[in-house]
Amino acid sequence: MEFVKLIGPFGTVFIMFCLGLHLSYEDFFKIIKKPNDLIVGLIIQILFLPIIGLAIIHVYPMRPEFQLGVFLLLILPSAVMSNYSTKLVDGNVALSITLTSLAALFSFITIAVYLNLFSLIFAAENFNLNLIAFSIKIFLFISLPTLLGIFLRNKFPNYIIPKKFALDRAALIVFMFIILYAIYTERFNLGQYFRDTGLISFSIAISIVVVVYLMTSIFINEKASQRAIRIEALLQNGAMGIVVGAQIFDSLIYITPIAIYALVQYIFLMFYIVNVKMKD
Repeated sequence: MEFVKLIGPFGTVFIMFCLGLHLSYEDFFKIIKKPNDLIVGLIIQILFLPIIGLAIIHVYPMRPEFQLGVFLLLILPSAVMSNYSTKLVDGNVALSITLTSLAALFSFITIAVYLNLFSLIFAAENFNLNLIAFSIKIFLFISLPTLLGIFLRNKFPNYIIPKKFALDRAALIVFMFIILYAIYTERFNLGQYFRDTGLISFSIAISIVVVVYLMTSIFINEKASQRAIRIEALLQNGAMGIVVGAQIFDSLIYITPIAIYALVQYIFLMFYIVNVKMKD
């Protein structure tokens, strides 16, 4: 756990910096000229996913540590793979990048507020979160690196863009390392954790797929944007969740649902990509 606390934030800084390198001002302004898809995507990410988390916590009997892990999972921005996965299904990549970036930029507010709200609703699991101090910490290792990446991408495009591919691969390696290291440190308890949270993780994924499919089918007209938002909602940033959890708690048990879901989400993603490719 100490390793994740010390090294994890540096890994997250690098991941979020690489994420920011994807957003060009042109893509951003193109998206906000027709903001409907962006607004729907943000509402799903910032409002509906936490609601899904609260619903699952109330439906499934689980220990308080897992309740917090489930809720933390569903208030995170999407994973670093969402933009690449959107590209694989011919989705709206610009929308995907903008959604991921904006969710990351505002996460220093949303994560802190939601966690504080959780501590008030579930008084038995009150962890006395210092809202201002925690927000500053989240801003420094999530929002600020994203802003820096966006700035450098648009200030020095000729230098940054040729290096994006290599940086993306490096960010993915760091992302997977954080998740796999957390799983490795709890490897002897992993079977029990999967029995405890495996069904919950699959239920979360199914709930997201159903709710987001319905919402995008109703409120989004373009197929490419529908696909982008569906992938954004499905892929949660497990590495960030592990690092954020490590800053608050002394035990990895709280972030077990995040580590398990980080594996489960890619099973659903694989089936979604195959299904889209077969239909196309």
